[in-house]
Amino acid sequence: HYDVLDLTTLPDSYLPRTNYVPACDAMTYKECTPKVPWDVKPPVTCYYRLVCRRRISISMERTLIPALIPQHVAHIDAAFTLAFQKNDDLLSSFVVCCSIPVDFFIKSLGKADFRNELAQRLPLLTDKLPPRAFTLALTLSCLTTHYADLWEECFTPYMKNQRWAKADPRLPDSFFAELTPTWQRTCALRTDYARRQALVELDVLVARALGMTLEQLKAVYRIQFPVLRENEADTWYDAQGRIVFTKSKGLVGVGLPRKAVGDDLSFCLTTPEKTRKNIALGWEDVQDLKEGSITRTVEDDTLPGGPQKRVITWTAPFDRCDREADYEAVWAWLDEHEEACRTCQP
Repeated sequence: HYDVLDLTTLPDSYLPRTNYVPACDAMTYKECTPKVPWDVKPPVTCYYRLVCRRRISISMERTLIPALIPQHVAHIDAAFTLAFQKNDDLLSSFVVCCSIPVDFFIKSLGKADFRNELAQRLPLLTDKLPPRAFTLALTLSCLTTHYADLWEECFTPYMKNQRWAKADPRLPDSFFAELTPTWQRTCALRTDYARRQALVELDVLVARALGMTLEQLKAVYRIQFPVLRENEADTWYDAQGRIVFTKSKGLVGVGLPRKAVGDDLSFCLTTPEKTRKNIALGWEDVQDLKEGSITRTVEDDTLPGGPQKRVITWTAPFDRCDREADYEAVWAWLDEHEEACRTCQP
């Protein structure tokens, strides 16, 4: 699976495509599946698991590449997964692996293969992270119905009382207020802007749990993550939180090309003055647009049933983020609301 997916239109029951199928019958495959060492030793596939890519590189945007995978999902040896008895430990470990501080720790070890040796060195911060971290972990991960059980097992009413640590129209506090005990698609963060903000807040929460200072967190980001800094400096968001342009090589096809491609007439530009249809557009043509919108008709081949026509819309104006400034804002917000965060236990 190498598709870059649009989470705002992702079907509720979506599963990523795979290049692999079992090489034996179902019974043999089940018997070969590793077992957990607790209870009646069920297969690891009975659990939601933390998955990391085994091959790690200190020269990429990030070193650790984590995610949560649903129950009944298996994988080849290019990935490494961990199962947990308790969901809180699962979510805590996911938060830790998503964070800049722990990513830097793994990066500093200079290893190229993420397996038991490195996994055992990850800090378990379950008792040090506030409930807010688990809310963000769930809203980042529970994108489809395949995460419904995890959502419903972990949901608590305190999640509805959360609010963003940054004031921005693209980050409505109503997102948290409208969370429900039963999973629905609105329980997941789906816009690029909101998902980035959640990751920024997790960086700060983990740094504080580890006893770091704000200046130390900013220094780790500034010195140790040059590719991430370059990408952040040239990633732009529209008024709805969608990426309209990015230089990131990991987001191929996301947003507009830097320069217009002459034979790509899939764009439409609407401004208060006029509408231009079937034109070629590049980011350099529209980056200063203050009002109006851009639409593009694309052929989406990421879903079952074959290629489908889909219209993407970007709404002006456009801006970019400053991660260090956001760290400062989140840190200050947490200082101000620290008591409320500490006492808001599930």
